[in-house]
Amino acid sequence: MLNIEEFAELARSRRTVRGFQKDRDVPDEMVERILDIARWAPSGGNAQPWEFIVVRDAEMRQRIADLYVKQIQDKMEMERAIRGRSRMTGDGFRNAPVYIIVVGDPRVNDAYPIRTKEEKGHQHYITGLASAVLLIHLGATSLGLGSQWVSDANSPYMGAMLRAWLGIPDPLRIYELIPIGYPVKQPSPPPRRPLVDILHRERYEPAKRRTDEDVKRFIDTMTIQGGYGKGKTEAGGV
Repeated sequence: MLNIEEFAELARSRRTVRGFQKDRDVPDEMVERILDIARWAPSGGNAQPWEFIVVRDAEMRQRIADLYVKQIQDKMEMERAIRGRSRMTGDGFRNAPVYIIVVGDPRVNDAYPIRTKEEKGHQHYITGLASAVLLIHLGATSLGLGSQWVSDANSPYMGAMLRAWLGIPDPLRIYELIPIGYPVKQPSPPPRRPLVDILHRERYEPAKRRTDEDVKRFIDTMTIQGGYGKGKTEAGGV
């Protein structure tokens, strides 16, 4: 059984990898082990909304990477127009030998009680998919692999193109694209908020409530949008 320190080290060592070794493959056995772990993720009502599409074909991977570049270029143009700058990056996952497309089936919302389905069925559906995605990232890390969370895969334009290319039928929905492979280098740990700042005992502690200025300072110094690294905080895996 994995002890808590081993699990903590696994969680802290996970990174978002944006550079993969071009000529180093990932065996099918590794991919299947990762996805076998992912299917044990928790889900409301044991609805298990996930399915996984593994893309290895080099031509298809290049098409997907090119599509992502177009998506990011549009976003960067908007960032520069509105914010005067852009900190977004391009197709760092292009060389990953395997892309995993996580697909969800919203019909499983019928697994919830009627009131739960009506009030928060979609929330449970998304939470289940997110839990499976986290296990994919941790599983990849445990095997010495890197992974990236590509949320643009479910945007209207990119999502529609992927659905057409990969033959994804209605009513299934794309949730995430996860490239996996061997990292070119291990990214340095980004900053994390200290536990003392986010832990509340018994009830919310008003003294720890962040002001709008506190949140702005956090965004400007400790997030990707702000370029992170200048804030004083613990480091951890992102």
